[in-house]
Parts: sequence; C-alpha cells; structure tokens
Amino acid sequence: MIQVEVIRMEVYYSPRFNPEELALLGRAIGTISHGTIIVGRDGRAISRYGKRAMVVGIVSTGSTIMDVRLIPLIALKDFAHRKGLPLAYVYYYNGVRVHVSGIDVEEIEAIMETKSFIEAQPNDIGATVYYPNALDDFLHEIFKRYSFRIEGKALVDTMNTPAVLIFPRMSEHFGFEVELINDMMTSYLPPKPKEVFLHKLTKGDYDFGLRFRPEGIVEFHHGGEEVEFGSMWKLIDHMKKVL
Repeated sequence: MIQVEVIRMEVYYSPRFNPEELALLGRAIGTISHGTIIVGRDGRAISRYGKRAMVVGIVSTGSTIMDVRLIPLIALKDFAHRKGLPLAYVYYYNGVRVHVSGIDVEEIEAIMETKSFIEAQPNDIGATVYYPNALDDFLHEIFKRYSFRIEGKALVDTMNTPAVLIFPRMSEHFGFEVELINDMMTSYLPPKPKEVFLHKLTKGDYDFGLRFRPEGIVEFHHGGEEVEFGSMWKLIDHMKKVL
C-alpha cells in the first residue's frame, strides 16, 4: 500500500456532543486565523448543530465565515486550497470531530489551554457568507479540466460521508459504472468495515474500487494495489494514468 504523508489535522474529538466546547474551539480558531475561514460539515444533524456552535465562537473574534454547508471533506480541502483560505470541518465518526487545514493544531491547543482569545467589539463581530454551491463549483472545475473516459465498473465505499454526493455525476462524466456501499450519509451507525469492502471488491466483477474515509482520504484499489490520496485532483490524475 502506498500512503499519503500523514499530517495531523484533527483538532477536536468528543464521544458526546458538547456545544460549549465547540464554541471555545471556534474562539481559538478565530484567534489564530484572524480573517476569512471556510467551514463545512457532513450530513448528520449533530454536525450541523456542532458547526453552528463553532461558528459562534469564530465570529466572536471578528473573523468572517464562508459557510459551504454540506460537502465531502476531501473536496473541501481542495476547494479551500485553491481559494487560499484555512478551513474547519465538523463531522461525526464514532463521536464529534473537527478537522482543520491551514491552521496550526498545536497553536489552537495552546490558545485553548491559556484561554487567551481575541474578543471583538460588538461592532466588529464577524459576518457569515453562505456559499452552498461549493461542491457544484468544485466538480464543474474538475470536469472542465478532465475529459477522458474510464471503462468498467467501480465499487465505491462512501463510508456514510457526503462523498456520496460526488456520484453519479463523477461516474457519468468519466463513463464508468458504480455500485455504492455505506451510502447513508445521515446514519450514526458505523459503516461496514474495510474487510467487507475488500471481500466484495475481490469477489465481484469490478475493475477498481474507491473508499472515501471520513478524515478526507480516499483509497484507490486497482490490480491488488492500494494507493491513498488526500486530494481529488491527485486521485483523478492517478486514475487517468492507470485506467
């Protein structure tokens, strides 16, 4: 298996929903990354409420929020990178988690420990700008750049994440068939384990497999090889080479 470089991006985990903690985390994020911050979430209601609590903390520091709402984390990472902005993403995976990019995790933890938050004056409270079409714009940009065709059938494990929203648009554009598993993005039940995916991929009539993990990594399975990517652009570049 070829792995991506592991960089610590998870800044928060709690087995239980705690909006007060998420608001404090938002204050720390806004204190460090004073400016515009992109925020998104997965499909669970608890993530929607958790994101709201975190946003209250962020705007209290005077920072501006670009709220892209429901989006797969792997797509949001690429979207934020191209915008040149930091991101904070709330999702559920055996508990409530927050992933950040473009912000130093250790600095956030230091601010949380010392409680040395920026306090904006009432007239300087940050604003929220809604950008609900971020995923559509992201896919449009990918489809504009890549026009090759892929033959065959793929087994796609979306692991109950919003990655399910990428299909069928992606499969239609590139021309391959898709069978989805773990596609209930509002479910709090753990997705079927990787062994189920691998067994089905090996025994079934599939040309390749994709497995979208909650932390924003996608596994590409082809010819007995597994390669991990933290970017949809890099994944599609690889698919163009080998398929």
